[in-house]
Amino acid sequence: MSGLIPDRAGDGLRVLLLALLTAAPLAFGSVHEPAFIPLLGLAGAGGLFSWARGHWARSLGADVPPVPARRLLLALHLLVLVQLVPLPPLLLRLVSPGSFSFYSDTLLMPPLTAWRPVSVSPPDTWRGLAFLVAFSLFFGAVFREFGEERWRRRLAGVVVATGVLLTLVALLQAAAGTTTIYGLWKPTHDYAVFGPYVNRNHFAGYLVMAIPLALAFTVEAFQRLGRAWRRRRVGWLALGGPEGNAAIRQATVAMFVVVGLLASQSRGGVVAFAVSIVALPLAFRHRRQAVVVIAAIAILGLAWIGLSGVVEGFEKRGLEASRLILWRDMAQMIPRFPFFGVGFNAFGTAYLRYQTIWRMLFIGEAHNDYLQVLLDLGLVGSALVASLLVTLFRAAARAASHTPLDAGILGALIALGFHALVDFNWQIPANALTYVALSALALRQTARTSPSS
Repeated sequence: MSGLIPDRAGDGLRVLLLALLTAAPLAFGSVHEPAFIPLLGLAGAGGLFSWARGHWARSLGADVPPVPARRLLLALHLLVLVQLVPLPPLLLRLVSPGSFSFYSDTLLMPPLTAWRPVSVSPPDTWRGLAFLVAFSLFFGAVFREFGEERWRRRLAGVVVATGVLLTLVALLQAAAGTTTIYGLWKPTHDYAVFGPYVNRNHFAGYLVMAIPLALAFTVEAFQRLGRAWRRRRVGWLALGGPEGNAAIRQATVAMFVVVGLLASQSRGGVVAFAVSIVALPLAFRHRRQAVVVIAAIAILGLAWIGLSGVVEGFEKRGLEASRLILWRDMAQMIPRFPFFGVGFNAFGTAYLRYQTIWRMLFIGEAHNDYLQVLLDLGLVGSALVASLLVTLFRAAARAASHTPLDAGILGALIALGFHALVDFNWQIPANALTYVALSALALRQTARTSPSS
């Protein structure tokens, strides 16, 4: 929608959205109320303002593309609302035996006669719905407001620049040998602190999105350098020109964030990075050049940091001890909450009744976002989320060959999507917000190039 309304409101809105994308990860991942409440408020307000701008532009005859997958998103919102509607006991027992048992087992004098909702923790589900609404509005705002190439590039550049800042904070913190964040705050549970994030795996989750974008900018810079080289009679002199300087600068940035990821020693993050750099060159139009550039940066990063910490983590904990045993314990809940789940964002409360391992710990997340979708939303919600992901990745794959930036966006979406198999980055507000923004860019590019879609 940029350019349709000749005023400063659009640019101000876009700057606000970029500021949110920068501030959210720097504010400890926005996992605490003093950070995520303003984040939700501003993201929602920005989305509503963008919707009003789009409605006004359409009334003036402008062609504002509709937000894709809006019906699926609306259906997902309605499903969460359905989880909050009190049902008669007989119906509740039919559609969600686990929810019926959760409420009836707490009574001293059964049977249950009061109406109760599917969600076993309505306050948590209301909170989850607030996140869903705010991020959906933010998604719509990015889709409408970042259609121009310069603003798309700025958004991607903000993600990369934020990744650089996160890495700088993390490396300085590691050099100081402290787990105090910014030298000001020491979390109660500080065993996994890295950079501004309390958990190094979530720090890595952000960087696996920033790295493919940084690599895309690097490949693009080397393509420009190649064209400048061919134009000169003495080609290598282009290395001293602006194209050569840009290529070196972009390569340095990319290698720096790769070093940050490797230094985090996050097993899931490093594996997700490996998957993305294998898949990323396939999306580029000039694959050979992309392979050389990406491989060189990855090798230099590995030479600097190495993989000893990651390998040691696999040897000491492995997947069985840290994840598979947990997922098997959680799987017993699926037949008890088959259709509508335990309630959006209510997993932690429900799992307490079924937990047979690590009983001294409260486990609020499944450490697998796909499994948690199934547990939180049941088969109905899982089908909706799967449809949304299919829509997203089909669009991102179609757009990937258009420009290096589009290939980088696909790589970022693949990387965090893979990391979601072993962690819960989509439940970390800063990481989820960034993923939503990149998803909107991918879908907007497809809308630009294929209006009929």
